[in-house]
Amino acid sequence: MKNFIVVNGLIVILYGTFRSTDAFNFAHRTALNQIIVKSKFQLYADTDKPNPIEAASLEEAEFEYNEADFADYTSDYSSVDEDGDDVGLLDEYDDYDDIGGFDLTPFERHAREVFLTYAQRVSSSIDVESDNLATDDNENCEDSKIANSGILQNDLYDMLIELDIDATQEEAVTLFKYLDEDGSGLVSLDEFLPWYASAVDAAQQAATGFQNLVKSRRTINKFDATEVDDGVLRRALECAIAAPNRRGTEPWRFIKLGKDTVGKVVKLRERLQKGAGSFESWTKVPHWIVVTYKRAPPDSGPDGKMQQREDFKSTCCAVQNLLLSMWSEGIGTKWTDGPIQRTPQFAEICGVDLEKEKIAGVIWYGFAQGGLNRAEKKWRAKGVEEILDILP
Repeated sequence: MKNFIVVNGLIVILYGTFRSTDAFNFAHRTALNQIIVKSKFQLYADTDKPNPIEAASLEEAEFEYNEADFADYTSDYSSVDEDGDDVGLLDEYDDYDDIGGFDLTPFERHAREVFLTYAQRVSSSIDVESDNLATDDNENCEDSKIANSGILQNDLYDMLIELDIDATQEEAVTLFKYLDEDGSGLVSLDEFLPWYASAVDAAQQAATGFQNLVKSRRTINKFDATEVDDGVLRRALECAIAAPNRRGTEPWRFIKLGKDTVGKVVKLRERLQKGAGSFESWTKVPHWIVVTYKRAPPDSGPDGKMQQREDFKSTCCAVQNLLLSMWSEGIGTKWTDGPIQRTPQFAEICGVDLEKEKIAGVIWYGFAQGGLNRAEKKWRAKGVEEILDILP
């Protein structure tokens, strides 16, 4: 998949891709891409060579940037001052130009730790008394270590790789030239921090979007008859199997029921309940997924029972991932359970061997009748302060 950003109104195809799904690493990649493009504009401005970025064709673009999509976002790391102007992350502390001391924010501490992780090799690669490095009276303190440290060009590439940012050597060189403002041949903390701060802020935006997605998800009880593309299910299952799974047992199984199989389940319900209740809604659910997990062998003892309990917890996590993935694509879900699902007849219809598996439930999914926004809002009686206990 290609990545794009907008430079002077032009949709630019970026070099490389990112492989990490972690929001923070994604943000690092975004910040890297922005600097690479910006830096390459500067590099070509001083030459007679044609700029390949300016020559990028809009016909190749697969993404259109809409500023309105991001207009309402306010990061936890940004605010608005009394004049109504946006205040960025770096404006929030007075000591940015001389960052240090004992009164550090969490961001400052983390930024210093990341910097020193990759800059600590400098003292063994370059004489700390060289003109490229600042000196400090107290070389035993951390401030002195930072003052006498920097990230070399090769170390910057290693840092990008270890942070799971899929950068090429060429991109790392371009980024290094951009960050090394004074041309000293190494990147100091003051030069490193703005780029790192932009990555943190972008990661916070991604985190906020994910948190809003989680909080907005709710159960859908009425579906329309529109079929859902199988790609939605496959992407949801990719998220499902990424769930926490102690000992890597991968206990889950997902069984999609076709219309003929659903018809057998509906007839089973009618037969077992002898016409009591309404099963009309069952026939209108467009898609069914039966979820199972491993059953402990009868002779497995306490350890086997404990593993079965762990497998059930992992399967529940997998189901939650599946529900969230579908919700993110506009698909409603309902995780159901009931007496019909606990019968041997239901297991036989669905191809479940009850000697080896247990049924965790059935997931109905499809497009919500009238749209997701018409679904009943989620309600919780207790807030965070009422459910959180903090012990000394």
